[in-house]
Amino acid sequence: MDRIEEAQSKKLSPEMVVDILKNKGTDVTIQEAEAILKFITNLAHVSVIQYIRGCH
Repeated sequence: MDRIEEAQSKKLSPEMVVDILKNKGTDVTIQEAEAILKFITNLAHVSVIQYIRGCH
């Protein structure tokens, strides 16, 4: 199982984000990884709400 599949099977931690991005050639700090996770979580929440509203 590669790192991305492993990340998809459990909750992402900032450390996992740092490792994943480092493997892709992007260096981020733990604080930046935390901000990325927060942004992705907020984006996912908005997307789900918009999808649900569109289903009515």
